[in-house]
This record gives sequence, C-alpha cells and structure tokens, in this order.
Amino acid sequence: MPRIRTIVEIRRELRQKEAQVAKIKARRDKVAAKLARLDRKIALLGGEVAPAGRWGKAAAAGLKVRRAGRRPRGKALVEYLKKVLAQARNGMRVMDIHEAVAKTGYRSSSKDFYGIVATALREGKDFQRLGRGVYKLKG
Repeated sequence: MPRIRTIVEIRRELRQKEAQVAKIKARRDKVAAKLARLDRKIALLGGEVAPAGRWGKAAAAGLKVRRAGRRPRGKALVEYLKKVLAQARNGMRVMDIHEAVAKTGYRSSSKDFYGIVATALREGKDFQRLGRGVYKLKG
C-alpha cells in the first residue's frame, strides 16, 4: 500500500517541479533566440527558412507571430484588381487577371493565389461577372 504524503511534502514537490519548469522555459527561450538569430542570418544570405509547426519556430518559442492575411503595408488586393481591370474594357479571364496582378508587384505567399484572386472577384462589389471566369470593373 502506498504511503500517504502530507500537504507539506506535496507543496515541496510542487515547488521543485515549478522551479524545474522555469529553468527549462528559460533554456528554451535562449535556444529560440539563438535560432531566430540564425534564421535571420540565413535569410540575409538569401536562403529560405522553413517554418516548423503550426505557426513556425517563433510561435513555438513563445514569440509574437504575425499571421498570414494581414498586410502591414501596401495596397489591398482589391485595389490591384481594380487597377488591372480598369485597363480592360471588355473584361478579362481570371487567369489573365491573376498574372497581371502578380506582374504589378502584389506579393502573396499563398500557394493558391489564383483561388484568392477568383474569390476576391466573385465576392467583390466592384466587379461584374460577364461569363464563366470573365470579369470586368463595374461602372
């Protein structure tokens, strides 16, 4: 039969485990900072850094992460779409719009940028569907 521990013993054990957790977290933070420095060096040299886990290494290390979908600067995709479609009186196919937007300098890290463009055209109030996969600017 197991020995019954007192509250004092349980509290002591809890404090020890909390101290161990704090030490391990501090060690992890140091390693994460070092890893972030190495990642920056790799990026400066033109290499690619593959993210690990759901939001990458930075999130795993407890650092702040800017998630995709938020554009900190520059114009929104809709503005680029308007600019491209303003030059096409008879409308354009989605694939042509997709290529023109990419050429104008819009940056996207999406693997399915074509799908994003198609969705923006389909749901945008400023765009008119002329036929299957063909859109023009309203007005």
